[in-house]
Amino acid sequence: MRVELKRKQWLLVVGGTVLLLALVLILWRTVALPRDHFWENIEQTGVWRVAMDPSFPPFESLDPEGRPVGYDVDLARAIAARWGVEASIEGVGFDGLVDAVWAGSVDTALSALPYQPQFSQNVAFSRPYFEAGLMLVAAPDRPELNSLDDLSGMRVAVEWGSEGDLQARALRRESPDVIILPQETAQQALQVVADGDADAALVDRISALQFPGSGQLRLVEEPIVSDPYVLVMPRKTPILQAQVDEALQALQEDGTLAALQARWFGGSQ
Repeated sequence: MRVELKRKQWLLVVGGTVLLLALVLILWRTVALPRDHFWENIEQTGVWRVAMDPSFPPFESLDPEGRPVGYDVDLARAIAARWGVEASIEGVGFDGLVDAVWAGSVDTALSALPYQPQFSQNVAFSRPYFEAGLMLVAAPDRPELNSLDDLSGMRVAVEWGSEGDLQARALRRESPDVIILPQETAQQALQVVADGDADAALVDRISALQFPGSGQLRLVEEPIVSDPYVLVMPRKTPILQAQVDEALQALQEDGTLAALQARWFGGSQ
């Protein structure tokens, strides 16, 4: 009788332990492994829906046959290839890109979008994949010019009214001997440096990379004012966000991002 009672008590303990472990496992999977419906849909359909506004070459535009081409298009396809899925490019106006992600009508927006922290309550951002900020571009015979602090007494070309102009004027308030040479466009500011009539220019990185004579100038790597481009995703997509960041890291390390820049900007800077 006592043996039978002990056996029943032992079975109750074992059963309770198994039930407790099952509950712990369910709770752990719920908390530690949150579901990502967007990523699940990508895996099930084999399609990654990517929104772009094809009106900003060389990042995205339409070729004569109406097909999307550009840096971002190639980047989307490179990421999708790593996942073994297809990147479906969907045209969305620039002002509607974040809204499309927030509404869930696309999985991701990839369209030369700068990081905008004011939207972080509604969407999530990837790690940067392209730096488009304000850069210091120096004449090749001025290797000592690497920051704003080095521009005292220098001739600095800028696009009138641009961020570079604002930074140069702020610098001149501290160093009155800075000579500002305002130009109508960023390309003209770079040309002044190329012609030897300025020591440096302050322009955005895209303009610097697109300058025909960029190989004759030196683009300082560290931005004066950073403006990184990122991918935008729905907030509750932990797996998709991790997969995107891992892919971008891998594409940077294997040289793919540098190759895309060389292809679409014609240089390696």
